[in-house]
Amino acid sequence: MTELAVKQCETSGPDARRLIAENAIRQQIARCNSQAGKYSGPVLVMSEERLRQNVRGFMAAMPRVRPHFAVKANPDAEILRIFKEAGTYFEIASIAELDAMIELGVDIGTIFYSNPIKSPASIKHAAAHGVVWFAVDTPEEIIKIAAIKQDAKLYLRIEVSNEGSAWPLAGKFGASAKGVDALIEMASKQAMQIAGVTFHVGSQCTNINNWVEGIRSAKCLFEKLHDHGFSPELLNLGGGYPLQFTGDEPTIDEIALEINQALLGIPDSIQVMAEPGRYFVGSAGCLISQVVGLATRDDQRWLYLDTGVYGGLMELAEGFPSIMVSQRTGETEIWTVAGPTCDSIDVLGKYSLPRNTEVEDLIFMPNLGAYCTPCASTFNGFPAPRMTMVG
Repeated sequence: MTELAVKQCETSGPDARRLIAENAIRQQIARCNSQAGKYSGPVLVMSEERLRQNVRGFMAAMPRVRPHFAVKANPDAEILRIFKEAGTYFEIASIAELDAMIELGVDIGTIFYSNPIKSPASIKHAAAHGVVWFAVDTPEEIIKIAAIKQDAKLYLRIEVSNEGSAWPLAGKFGASAKGVDALIEMASKQAMQIAGVTFHVGSQCTNINNWVEGIRSAKCLFEKLHDHGFSPELLNLGGGYPLQFTGDEPTIDEIALEINQALLGIPDSIQVMAEPGRYFVGSAGCLISQVVGLATRDDQRWLYLDTGVYGGLMELAEGFPSIMVSQRTGETEIWTVAGPTCDSIDVLGKYSLPRNTEVEDLIFMPNLGAYCTPCASTFNGFPAPRMTMVG
């Protein structure tokens, strides 16, 4: 969203903000029309134009922050190529993602391996191909990396609040204050470089203060690292930048306003980067699915789609913000929507859809460019959604 659009939202109130979000969703669905006419199974329609817009918008909002696309969000080769052309860098979490970077011809020295827990084989593979930067949040990981790549540059992942995130990531990763002391002690013992700090505010984060507090914590940690003889040169703001589902979510410009202010005082010697994943690809993708069955169980209406939890919609089953729009219009009612498999966990939740819905109607699900096709499987013999790129 442009700065002008943000100002218009502020002056026009929440209704105007919601209208902008609704218009963006309509645009996603409109791009699906050409694919809907020749439906042959679930398909994720991606917009190249929107991918490039998202990159430009992020860079314009935070000119000091160098974006490294989180490859796990959607590792499709065409998407990676588009982002490389648009001037982004990359963040990886596995050997397969590194191999995709090698295939793409990326400067491997600019790759950040941000998975805090890596197998020895993964570290060896990364080191052999020129990866320098490795995230850590435990002393054991430092020992593991030290045995393989003594000159690696480590960046500490610290815990921060995930309040206000649709998909909290705290708990599994992130060193506490006590944990940070143990990391510093182990790095000194192993003669390893601690060269940076990173954090993650949680996916689809609507609480801007999480980033602000993360940056403040990083500033304090930089001082501690200096006191222990380290020379930090990196601040990684992680991901979590939200999509616009309802218009109530903060825009990238509003988030940037606070982040840019919080970054004041951090010396130019510190490279500031971020790992946008969902933000870069989410709003560029709209999934088309088809109704394969209807059922009435007592007084509850059920609607079955040709893709579900196993077909890339895992997040929907976990209550992640989502929207379903039918090709049909008319009076709506609440349906329990489920996928096609025989597994009882293949249920996506309750959605308001037309009461006159029929089998073979098409359902559009915007904002699914991230973590849909990458998480899909062919469990139970049902096809995973394919992906197609439009202009």
